[in-house]
Amino acid sequence: MGSRESLRSWLRADPWRALLILVAAGYGIVQFAVVTPGMGLGWDETVYVSQVDPRVPAAEFIAPRARGITLLVAPVVFVTSSTEALRVYLCVLSALVLYASFRTWSRVRPGAVAPLAALLFASLWLTLFYGGQAMPNLWVAFGAVAATGWLLRCRQAGSGRGPLIGPLIGPLIGLAASVTAVALLRPPDSLWLVLALAAPLIGPAWRRGRVGAALVAGLVAGWADWIVEAFVRFGGPVARWQAAGAANETGLHFSLFEHARALNGPLLCRPPAHCGAVLLPWLLWWSAIPVLVLLGLYAARRRDAGAYVLAAAAGLLMAVPYVFLVGYAAPRFLLPTYALLAFPIAAGVVGLLERPRGRAPRCAVAGLVAAGALGQVALQGLTLDKVASRRLSRRDADVQVAQALDGLHLRRPCLVYGEHAAMIAYRAGCAAHTVLRWRSEPVVPAPVRAAQSAGRQVVAVVEGRATPPPLAAWGRTPLPEVRPGRWHAYVPR
Repeated sequence: MGSRESLRSWLRADPWRALLILVAAGYGIVQFAVVTPGMGLGWDETVYVSQVDPRVPAAEFIAPRARGITLLVAPVVFVTSSTEALRVYLCVLSALVLYASFRTWSRVRPGAVAPLAALLFASLWLTLFYGGQAMPNLWVAFGAVAATGWLLRCRQAGSGRGPLIGPLIGPLIGLAASVTAVALLRPPDSLWLVLALAAPLIGPAWRRGRVGAALVAGLVAGWADWIVEAFVRFGGPVARWQAAGAANETGLHFSLFEHARALNGPLLCRPPAHCGAVLLPWLLWWSAIPVLVLLGLYAARRRDAGAYVLAAAAGLLMAVPYVFLVGYAAPRFLLPTYALLAFPIAAGVVGLLERPRGRAPRCAVAGLVAAGALGQVALQGLTLDKVASRRLSRRDADVQVAQALDGLHLRRPCLVYGEHAAMIAYRAGCAAHTVLRWRSEPVVPAPVRAAQSAGRQVVAVVEGRATPPPLAAWGRTPLPEVRPGRWHAYVPR
């Protein structure tokens, strides 16, 4: 009975925390139910995971990547190469981090705003799909939410003067840790986040200096690994930054249209990938976001709107590099923006529901909110099902190809060359060289020659009926058991 009474007292003391826990639990459950834990690894995931898997060669780690995700998956991958175990681990961890990051806001903005913002963000197909994926953008979003929440707590806790003890030290550590996490995952994103967080540092000099020191400490700790690796492998930070810019096609661009085309499910809108057209339901959904944000800021104008202005400004700033400086689009790039914009939107919804009866009939308002919620669930759910089912079959084919190559007596050390090579090679225990476009000349590729000179067995994999010219003189073996697609393996004669 004592435990029941304690639970009831806890729920009565903070019912909104219980709602946030339910949102996080539901987020994890939906991932297990819809996004199958057995889904194979994608290309980027394979690169990150292979860095800490002692059973396979590490895939090429190019300049733009950072080691944050590798550190995140290391506890599981070092023990087992089971994709199912990795998916379960990431699904559970993402649900826990969702709760922890949005909880930082509920401590400074008690009420329904933080749980509702978490629900809005957790219901996106992107958030559900990437919860169990070894990709950095979702975790950057969680880090950005936590950092803004800790900054608000610093402002709240530091209302008086005095030494750095008591209520201020915890928020400062949380702020620095959140910035460090973002910098470890995607270093450039941390710069835009800190730029937004540094703007509101207007107040007593003692507090401004301490918060600024926490932001700088977070950046230094997060960037340290990237800088050290730049000296070791890329010829210094400047050379690495330039190489990263070349790989990501950075420069002055305007890719808003490409992001609009990617809303409904293409995971990457970059040639040779095909992104399709902009769909009207998604265009309406996307167009509603700035309107709802402005309405939310207006609704919160009398209740310290500064917190929601901070969230909106940080969200928009974190979208700037992906809209104006990168020449292609991927829907996951905007996950931090969606996470932060969820707060002013949630504030607007709460303010609308709390309006006095004389201004708007409660039933009409509730009906409008319910209709919006149903539209959100339907649009996001249908897209999630389409994306997950398509990726499930495609990535399962990679596993089947790797199993078929074992039947061809593939021995280590080896190189898998061709389409989907990174994912297939990881399962086969080989090195990889992925081909996006086949050359038109019948010349043995340089990576193949280098592998043969090093004594590695080489096998090329092709999805399609036509034989690529570089493989014309190779022995061809159909892989009829692999579905979907028409796969063939090629071995040098």
